[in-house]
Amino acid sequence: MHQSISILIIEDEILIAQDLKEVLEEFGYNNVFRAKDFSQASTLLKAHEIDLVLLDINLNHSVSGVDVAHHINQHYQIPFIYITSYSDSATLESVKPTKPASFLLKPYNKMLLLATIEIALFNYSVKVNAAEKKLELQQKSVTCDFIINEHLIIKENYHYIKIPLLQVLWFESDKNYVQVITSDKKYLLRCSLKKLLEHLPAKDFTKCHKCYIINLALVETFNSDYVIIKGNKVPISRTEYLDVVQRLKM
Repeated sequence: MHQSISILIIEDEILIAQDLKEVLEEFGYNNVFRAKDFSQASTLLKAHEIDLVLLDINLNHSVSGVDVAHHINQHYQIPFIYITSYSDSATLESVKPTKPASFLLKPYNKMLLLATIEIALFNYSVKVNAAEKKLELQQKSVTCDFIINEHLIIKENYHYIKIPLLQVLWFESDKNYVQVITSDKKYLLRCSLKKLLEHLPAKDFTKCHKCYIINLALVETFNSDYVIIKGNKVPISRTEYLDVVQRLKM
């Protein structure tokens, strides 16, 4: 059940650290590591994918448990539980900014320890999943649907359609969307023009204006102000003109 969970105990009292390790192993946490100070802890954190840390606040070294907690937050973003003999208000205030997953007093209760670990891991998994879903939604809002085998895959109403890229005359920015202009119809992508350009084949498409990407193969004629594609004028900006001319000569 707990085979894949790795726990690091950072405790300078050897007997307490060993007792913690034995309790965890008794309940199936077999990947348990021990460190007595920041140096050992740092080495283990780098060498293993640690999922949870049990951390003594008052390490008898120059680097305190609170310092270690800040390091964990900055470099690893994994949950940690403080285990300490001190429960005074000054101690509690000093550890609050580190946002521990929980706080246990010595001597600890075995079952409370295990319950605290389970809750900390559960809350962390919920937090990570929520962050991943948020990121996925953000990415979906800016990615350009799909470009597969030289086809643009666009969602229209409740289904997807395939449009050959070579049939696209040009792309035109429209606030949070990009209009896809073909000979017979316009489509909308929820995408930035910049992001779209990153996914298009560079040999076939180029930006001619901050709001336009054109299909080079379909340009009929051009001047310093615009290109003609299927009888339609598409503007060229001064900043893009030389690049467009160079691309059309290739």
